[in-house]
Amino acid sequence: MANCSSSSFWRAFFLVSAAAIPWVDDATAADALVARGQYLARAADCVSCHTAANGKPYAGGDELKTPFGSIYGPNITPDPKTGIGTWTKTDFERALRLGVGKDGKDLYPAMPYQNYTLLTDADIDALWAFERSLPPVVHEVHANTFRFPFNIRTGLVAWQSLYFKPGRFQAAADKDAEWNRGNYLVNALGHCNQCHTPRNIAQASETKYQLTGGQIEGWYAPDISSDPLSELKHYSVDSLAKFLKTGQTAHNTKTFGPMQEVVHGSLSYLTDADLHAMALYLKDQSDHVHSQTVAQASISPAQLEAGKALYEDNCSSCHQSNGKGMPGQVPALAGNTAVTAPEPYNVIMAMLQGFAPQGSWGAMGSFAHLSDEQIADIADYVRVAWGNNADPNATLWAVGNWRANAELPAGGQQPALICASLSPQVLDPALKQGPEALREAALSRAKLREVVSNYRSAVPNSNVAQTIEALSVAYCRAIVSDKVSSAQSGAKVANFSQQVAIALTGG
Repeated sequence: MANCSSSSFWRAFFLVSAAAIPWVDDATAADALVARGQYLARAADCVSCHTAANGKPYAGGDELKTPFGSIYGPNITPDPKTGIGTWTKTDFERALRLGVGKDGKDLYPAMPYQNYTLLTDADIDALWAFERSLPPVVHEVHANTFRFPFNIRTGLVAWQSLYFKPGRFQAAADKDAEWNRGNYLVNALGHCNQCHTPRNIAQASETKYQLTGGQIEGWYAPDISSDPLSELKHYSVDSLAKFLKTGQTAHNTKTFGPMQEVVHGSLSYLTDADLHAMALYLKDQSDHVHSQTVAQASISPAQLEAGKALYEDNCSSCHQSNGKGMPGQVPALAGNTAVTAPEPYNVIMAMLQGFAPQGSWGAMGSFAHLSDEQIADIADYVRVAWGNNADPNATLWAVGNWRANAELPAGGQQPALICASLSPQVLDPALKQGPEALREAALSRAKLREVVSNYRSAVPNSNVAQTIEALSVAYCRAIVSDKVSSAQSGAKVANFSQQVAIALTGG
């Protein structure tokens, strides 16, 4: 399938606008609509989730691993048996705007309908035209492997009622057209918040911390909010636009992990005008937010020396003793925002998994042969060396869990932060039920209803969301001493929160 170049996009834009002119025939207008839809699909990065490794574009099969199972991107080609060939435009629009499939079942929120609900009618028309133009591909996608109760879609009704509000994009009257275009690209098509916003215990985006950083499949997506502590402080509008286009900066830093895929499959295809609009919006978001504070850890002189020695032995031949790497070949670690992110996961994952080569950038082999302590020491060293001013907070516990679950997102962060913090007024009535009662509630529906009833009696003004969060955090504390990985404990807590949601809705 041909890629949509900048020139063809603007040609398409002109032709769609000119469709009413007599000398532009219907076939040309239809082609233009398909071309525009192709561009929009790139902006929305549809290909990433709907294309398996080495698979045919949009034929589905890409696996998204979560602590509670795997979900596979569906086949969205027009094949009538294994794709969406029997869908109507109404079915297509309902999936995008409301998160409901053709069969009437709610879609899992891995599909970012929370963002696509903002799309304009014209853009949905264009996306539909593009989807209809794809060659049908016969490809039966693997069934999702969610564990109970996540495999029961009725629980999504409660989730949607709490965390999803359908709507349309509303331009800000006090901002110009470019700013509003950037807003639309970031928050509707690009759904940047899905990676760059932390999630609550029910795996919904924490809107009060919009774009302040989050975890995605084991990687940390940095803060890109308007907060003064955001990584965006290092960029001008122009340099940020160039970074979005290329995935690298003039200072020899380069994207990796999921963001590298976004650049490769989506952002690199966008026009310079659209990328500039996105950068302008990101640098000037209306609603100022504040990042969550993280307590600073300390690093002992002995640990610093150990980390430096390990770095020199294992890393300096490529990244150099000064951390500046090799321009265009090996990314710099000094001043690299991926290295200095609030959490050390990107550094840990890079050492455990390594990277394949891309363009002129060389491959990096895995250093998983090093011990957890050695990897933690290197991670902490590079986070404080060469003027880097990050928190040296890599721990043996964190490295061990990432090693065991290298492709899984963790249920928590560091040991002390596995369970969320809530005010005593909200949390104490849940904790008073006792660890054993909470453990039993995870296994017995009758006991669960009793626990829910007790909490709501103790806190009569609690809403559904508060009840879910309080009981889930209390359950998290009940199992925190279990000898399981962070991903496993995260899965257990997420499972429990879903059961509470079902109990509250009469399931």
